[in-house]
Amino acid sequence: MDYRELPVITDEQMNRRLAQARAYTLVLLKTTPETFKAESRPIIREHGRRNMALHARGTLPVVCPVTDGSEVTGIGIFAAETDEVRIARGAARSARPGAARPCHP
Repeated sequence: MDYRELPVITDEQMNRRLAQARAYTLVLLKTTPETFKAESRPIIREHGRRNMALHARGTLPVVCPVTDGSEVTGIGIFAAETDEVRIARGAARSARPGAARPCHP
Protein backbone atom coordinates (compact mmCIF):
# COMPACT_ATOMS: atom_id res chain seq x y z
CA MET A 1 0.00 0.00 0.00
CA ASP A 2 1.37 3.38 -1.00
CA TYR A 3 0.87 5.89 1.82
CA ARG A 4 2.26 8.77 -0.20
CA GLU A 5 -0.94 8.99 -2.25
CA LEU A 6 -3.82 9.67 0.16
CA PRO A 7 -7.27 11.02 -0.71
CA VAL A 8 -7.94 14.72 -0.14
CA ILE A 9 -10.27 15.36 2.80
CA THR A 10 -12.20 18.61 2.57
CA ASP A 11 -13.19 20.76 5.54
CA GLU A 12 -16.81 19.76 4.91
CA GLN A 13 -15.95 16.05 5.02
CA MET A 14 -13.85 16.55 8.13
CA ASN A 15 -16.58 18.53 9.95
CA ARG A 16 -19.21 15.92 9.06
CA ARG A 17 -17.01 13.14 10.36
CA LEU A 18 -16.09 15.00 13.56
CA ALA A 19 -19.78 15.64 14.26
CA GLN A 20 -20.31 11.88 14.27
CA ALA A 21 -17.43 11.17 16.66
CA ARG A 22 -18.26 9.08 19.70
CA ALA A 23 -16.54 8.04 22.88
CA TYR A 24 -14.08 5.17 22.84
CA THR A 25 -12.00 3.72 25.65
CA LEU A 26 -8.65 2.01 25.20
CA VAL A 27 -7.82 -0.85 27.55
CA LEU A 28 -4.28 -2.21 27.78
CA LEU A 29 -4.01 -5.80 28.95
CA LYS A 30 -0.77 -6.31 30.90
CA THR A 31 0.79 -9.41 32.37
CA THR A 32 1.23 -10.16 36.06
CA PRO A 33 2.94 -13.15 37.69
CA GLU A 34 -0.45 -14.96 37.59
CA THR A 35 -0.62 -14.78 33.79
CA PHE A 36 1.74 -17.68 33.15
CA LYS A 37 0.48 -20.09 35.79
CA ALA A 38 -1.20 -23.25 34.47
CA GLU A 39 -4.32 -22.67 36.60
CA SER A 40 -4.83 -19.29 34.87
CA ARG A 41 -5.14 -20.77 31.36
CA PRO A 42 -8.84 -21.76 31.56
CA ILE A 43 -9.73 -18.38 33.05
CA ILE A 44 -7.81 -16.50 30.38
CA ARG A 45 -9.54 -18.60 27.71
CA GLU A 46 -12.96 -17.64 29.11
CA HIS A 47 -11.86 -14.02 29.18
CA GLY A 48 -11.10 -14.39 25.46
CA ARG A 49 -14.56 -15.89 24.91
CA ARG A 50 -16.13 -12.90 26.69
CA ASN A 51 -14.10 -10.54 24.51
CA MET A 52 -15.44 -12.35 21.44
CA ALA A 53 -19.01 -11.92 22.75
CA LEU A 54 -18.40 -8.21 23.40
CA HIS A 55 -16.98 -7.92 19.88
CA ALA A 56 -20.00 -9.71 18.38
CA ARG A 57 -22.29 -7.28 20.22
CA GLY A 58 -20.32 -4.30 18.91
CA THR A 59 -19.16 -3.13 22.35
CA LEU A 60 -15.53 -4.12 21.70
CA PRO A 61 -14.94 -3.42 17.99
CA VAL A 62 -11.15 -3.77 18.24
CA VAL A 63 -9.48 -6.47 20.32
CA CYS A 64 -6.08 -7.85 19.47
CA PRO A 65 -2.99 -9.45 20.95
CA VAL A 66 0.35 -7.68 21.37
CA THR A 67 3.17 -10.09 20.59
CA ASP A 68 6.31 -7.98 21.00
CA GLY A 69 7.30 -9.60 24.31
CA SER A 70 6.54 -6.50 26.38
CA GLU A 71 4.35 -6.45 29.48
CA VAL A 72 1.40 -5.42 27.27
CA THR A 73 -0.28 -8.57 25.94
CA GLY A 74 -3.43 -7.16 24.40
CA ILE A 75 -5.35 -4.07 23.36
CA GLY A 76 -9.08 -3.52 23.42
CA ILE A 77 -10.93 -0.49 22.13
CA PHE A 78 -14.43 -0.26 23.57
CA ALA A 79 -17.18 1.78 21.93
CA ALA A 80 -18.16 3.18 25.33
CA GLU A 81 -17.33 5.76 27.96
CA THR A 82 -14.61 4.83 30.47
CA ASP A 83 -17.03 4.45 33.41
CA GLU A 84 -19.19 2.02 31.41
CA VAL A 85 -16.10 -0.01 30.48
CA ARG A 86 -15.03 -0.20 34.12
CA ILE A 87 -18.50 -1.52 35.05
CA ALA A 88 -18.39 -4.08 32.22
CA ARG A 89 -14.91 -5.21 33.24
CA GLY A 90 -15.99 -5.51 36.87
CA ALA A 91 -18.80 -7.83 35.77
CA ALA A 92 -16.34 -10.20 34.08
CA ARG A 93 -15.82 -13.19 36.35
CA SER A 94 -12.91 -14.25 34.13
CA ALA A 95 -11.07 -10.95 34.46
CA ARG A 96 -9.35 -11.55 37.77
CA PRO A 97 -6.06 -13.44 37.39
CA GLY A 98 -3.15 -12.47 35.29
CA ALA A 99 -3.75 -9.01 33.92
CA ALA A 100 -3.73 -5.39 34.92
CA ARG A 101 -6.14 -3.34 32.78
CA PRO A 102 -5.66 0.42 32.72
CA CYS A 103 -8.39 2.37 30.89
CA HIS A 104 -7.73 5.42 28.73
CA PRO A 105 -10.58 7.56 27.33
